[in-house]
Amino acid sequence: MDNTVTDTKCYVVATNVRKFAMLQETALELIMQIDEPVGLYGKPLADNWVPMEVTWFYNPDERIKPQPDIAAFGSTAFAASAATCEQLRPHIQDYVEFLPINVDGWRWYIIHVLAREDVFNEQESRRFLRPDGTPSRMFEKLVLDGLRVKNGVLFRVTGLGLGIFTTDLPHSFKHTIKNLKLTGLTFQDMD
Repeated sequence: MDNTVTDTKCYVVATNVRKFAMLQETALELIMQIDEPVGLYGKPLADNWVPMEVTWFYNPDERIKPQPDIAAFGSTAFAASAATCEQLRPHIQDYVEFLPINVDGWRWYIIHVLAREDVFNEQESRRFLRPDGTPSRMFEKLVLDGLRVKNGVLFRVTGLGLGIFTTDLPHSFKHTIKNLKLTGLTFQDMD
């Protein structure tokens, strides 16, 4: 029997906004949120969620980008069509909540990641330093301990900010996206 311990590899889940269009709230929606902005930071929202109006962001100085299967929604979340979410649901429903939005008259869902993993390796990570010498919240090198991963499907990291991560495990979000041939996301190696 082989007793070799293999370290699980972690990846940052990112949207590919260089290649694909991204979503943004409509102007009216932004005005309505002035007093209560939406915070997609990993705390459950489904019980009080009201679907918002969303549209595709177009920069008039760029060529029109294709619409992906999974699109960036702001800088901290991503969303997918109802049909795409139905494909993903069996694989990720225990780790996320699907928050309905209306994208130019079509039903889409924000995929709001709730699962957390305690895998941050503070000793091996290096933070950028501010001019006064105090540590920044940003990392020069971020190290996650793959040996401590419990499920590794799709998660945020306990003690860190807004990042969303997955692993190279066979049941991971990364493998699900690859197997379903969905567009719009990239998986950035942590090494």
